[in-house]
Amino acid sequence: MKKILFFSVLSFALLALFGCKGKQIGSSSNTVFVSIQPLKYFVQFIADSSLQVKVLVPPGSSPEMFEPTPQQMAELTQAKAFFAIGLLDFEKGMEQKLKDNAEFRYIDLSQGLELIKGECEQNHDHESHQGQHHAVDPHTWMSAANARVMAKAIAQNLNELFPERESEFNANLNRLVAHIDSVDTVVRNILLGSGRKTFVIYHPALGYYARDYGLTQLSVEHEGKSPSAKGVLELVERCRAEGIKTVLSQSQFDTHNSQTIANELDGTVVKVDPLQENWAESMIFIANAIAGNVK
Repeated sequence: MKKILFFSVLSFALLALFGCKGKQIGSSSNTVFVSIQPLKYFVQFIADSSLQVKVLVPPGSSPEMFEPTPQQMAELTQAKAFFAIGLLDFEKGMEQKLKDNAEFRYIDLSQGLELIKGECEQNHDHESHQGQHHAVDPHTWMSAANARVMAKAIAQNLNELFPERESEFNANLNRLVAHIDSVDTVVRNILLGSGRKTFVIYHPALGYYARDYGLTQLSVEHEGKSPSAKGVLELVERCRAEGIKTVLSQSQFDTHNSQTIANELDGTVVKVDPLQENWAESMIFIANAIAGNVK
């Protein structure tokens, strides 16, 4: 029902815009859209102040439950391009509806990435389905290696869309790649110093992060399902065996189960936000949280 409503709203917005006196839209816009806040960080870094970068999913919202409003769709179809993670359900619906607009570019930033199947390695007993299951882990931006690839794709597309600014964009791309390298080094040093190899998080959003830094991600939730009593017990026992005292949790999800596990461990819940705009700050904060440096 939600998908039917989404496509109805999308169709109405597109019909209203495309059907108005045969106007061509988006051809002179200096506005581009991104699906989530971290992508704004990369696009704005490269574009600097020359372009307006707008985000579809607002802060504090879950991309998995998001549906664009008619106003957002109206604004989007007047923009130059949309930079998408490429793996979120609402993005795929938008791609289908926008593909006939020759003046608009849909950019799938999952192209060229080494993707992870599923969302987490560790399985526990779970109950009550509460979300969506992804055949591919969509949290691609939580990886410095992926970020480099995505940054280059962003710059290439911006160069094609705004060729008069190519030298500026390429210079900013070089700065961004150097910045990503610096963040990567800081994160590696924090994790190396801690000796921590395993961490626990409510929603498994750090699969790529774990892969990059040789970590094991344990999740409270799995495939959108809350843990059963047996699952909680198993996870608590694993955390005790690994010496884990910190449970990471995201603001987009209920913290009750995370707090229950933390209480059993005589530990703490630390809020992390992989969806915050400041990608570098998020990457480093998460490293400190895993290392036990955040209380």
